[in-house]
Amino acid sequence: MSKLIELKIRNYEKIIHDHNRANKHFYDELLALVQQCEERYKSVAEAPDDSPEWQAIVLKRTERPVLSFRSRKMGDMSAREAAKIRQEVVELYNRGYSTVTIAHILGIRLSTAGSTIASYHRQINSDNARKANS
Repeated sequence: MSKLIELKIRNYEKIIHDHNRANKHFYDELLALVQQCEERYKSVAEAPDDSPEWQAIVLKRTERPVLSFRSRKMGDMSAREAAKIRQEVVELYNRGYSTVTIAHILGIRLSTAGSTIASYHRQINSDNARKANS
């Protein structure tokens, strides 16, 4: 199972890396457009709304990269896949990943990751209470 988790982690890291690179590229291009506008009008605020420079900035702003992850529900999975996901949530949690990151890595809802971790904590507390009473 750990090989599959490692693959999911690498995929998650690649998504983040690619998004960061696309975001940097986006802002570099936007900065160049702002500089062109400032060269012509001394300030973006002074550029007429119908100027080609301002229109290019407005258009570019609609192209901002969006970071998104799958967000499946346990009910949409087979019982076997859901059980495997619960195990992976616990393994990632024990590796120190945050609930949000776990949800992103596994492509599940944040609430699903959170409730799985809460169940895990309840189980540990229950096991510890049984041991203390023995």
